[in-house]
Amino acid sequence: LRARAMECVGLMCLAVGRDRCSHVLQEVVHVAMAGLPLDAPELREYTFGFFGQVAELLGEEAAPLVPPLLPFLVKAVEQEEVTEFSEHEQARILAKLGPDPDGDGDELLDDDDDDEEDEEGEEGGDGPGIHTAMLDEKAAAIHCLGACAAYGGASFAPHIEAVMGPLLGCADHFHEDVRGALARTLSHLVKACAAAEPPQPWVKGEAPASSKLGKATRWLLQRSWRTLVSTFKDDDDKDTVAAAAESISEIVLLLGPSVLANAPWHPASTDPLVNGALALLEQRHSCQEAAQDLSEGGGVDEEEDHDEAVWEAVSELLTTLPKALGERWTPHLERLLPALLPYLREAHPLSDHALAIGILAEGLNHVEASGRHHLPTILPHAARCASAPDPTCRQNGVFCLGVLGAHGGEAALAQMQPILSALQQRLSAQEEDEAVVRDNAVGALSRIALSFGAALPLDAVLRAIADRLPLTEDEGENAPALRCLMQLLHAEETRAVAAPHMPALLKAIGHLLAGGGDGSPAADAGPRPCPLDAECEAEVRSFLVWAAGQSPQEMQALVMDLPRGREQVLAVLQAH
Repeated sequence: LRARAMECVGLMCLAVGRDRCSHVLQEVVHVAMAGLPLDAPELREYTFGFFGQVAELLGEEAAPLVPPLLPFLVKAVEQEEVTEFSEHEQARILAKLGPDPDGDGDELLDDDDDDEEDEEGEEGGDGPGIHTAMLDEKAAAIHCLGACAAYGGASFAPHIEAVMGPLLGCADHFHEDVRGALARTLSHLVKACAAAEPPQPWVKGEAPASSKLGKATRWLLQRSWRTLVSTFKDDDDKDTVAAAAESISEIVLLLGPSVLANAPWHPASTDPLVNGALALLEQRHSCQEAAQDLSEGGGVDEEEDHDEAVWEAVSELLTTLPKALGERWTPHLERLLPALLPYLREAHPLSDHALAIGILAEGLNHVEASGRHHLPTILPHAARCASAPDPTCRQNGVFCLGVLGAHGGEAALAQMQPILSALQQRLSAQEEDEAVVRDNAVGALSRIALSFGAALPLDAVLRAIADRLPLTEDEGENAPALRCLMQLLHAEETRAVAAPHMPALLKAIGHLLAGGGDGSPAADAGPRPCPLDAECEAEVRSFLVWAAGQSPQEMQALVMDLPRGREQVLAVLQAH
């Protein structure tokens, strides 16, 4: 009852927020700490869960709680939850079971006394067993360490060295809950370390160099990266494999190409990650229940092993790596393409189509011109996915059409009419779930217009883009749309055709500089930050200054007519 009460209190505190529970939090924390020394594994399990919730609630301000909590967490991680036979017990039980005449073990397996002996062990008798309460306590302790690192940030960094040994001792634990908790926690530790020792900013496609990472970060990767990669490649539990893939993706996004450098923690670089992904795609990974016997028919079975957690994690990993590696992803994309194409067959579910076309689109987007020779192979699949019944499949198909069009060169230009026709279908669709896909189609058109400019029917293309700005369902697509209009307005050869869309562009810029969204005031009300990334926002500011210099009076009149964001645009102009 006390354990469940701890769980309930933690959940209620998270639900109502810090301000409403602060008056009781100190008392509850005191009670929780008082229960940890008791001989009650289940109480400690739920208390660790409570402290994980407190870490989420308080963030770095929970740091003073960590030193008194840490010894209990480490002890739980290190404790042995398996009871072994003594030699005397082994001899007694074997004598009780009797001889096995034919040596096949059947008599030992079928003997009723064996079941009775197991039951005695679970209830505290002489037999072996697993203390499940201690097992759950161990997993909860690892999760709690991860939460303290994730929400405590730099304040947890001084404790990382003390917990790494006990944590890595669980890398080969027999239970998947423990291994999965470890995989998630390792990425949180890397984030905490990076918060205390900020890495140098990274650039997509730069040469991997471990020297860009701080000393403590290198030390931590040396101890954790192999475990994560090995878990992703070899673990026999799907959720654990997914957890490792997610953690690897998070670390790569945080530290960039440097984490993939040849270094003491993984001399084989990116290849092991791609090998693990290929094993999953080809259904021969040890975590898949029906690893194919290729000698009996071969191929990928569309009915087997469509585990959502695994596929989402694989998709996240294979769309994260190209974001870091850029054109260096090209050889890996070449290896993945034959394994992904079977998932685009009509016999496969639409979720497989969405997975495969999304991975291909993201990879092609980041290798850019290096992948243009794949256009004839992938374009028919992208067009089919763009009109699929499933909205996620349509989104990914539309994105892929835009990428193929933008980076396909002469081959794309030759196929431009069917590409534009497929995008026009999505722009004109009126289904309720089509709003996000329409935004994706605007982004796709914008990328294509950026690449081919006057070679396209620009008047119609720019009207289709400008009339739908600002994009509110997928705000990330505003960036390519703004870049398209700004660059075409800036270029002399396209300025005349783009000029009529200047008011729509300024309206979108004002909306986004004012925080974006749907324009309605939020219930919790503070101002929203600009949803554009720093690079695009800088380009917007530079464009505004340029445009004001071209036609000061016209620009002033357009700004004063803005329905939203007038103050933000004026502030940019006045700053220059």
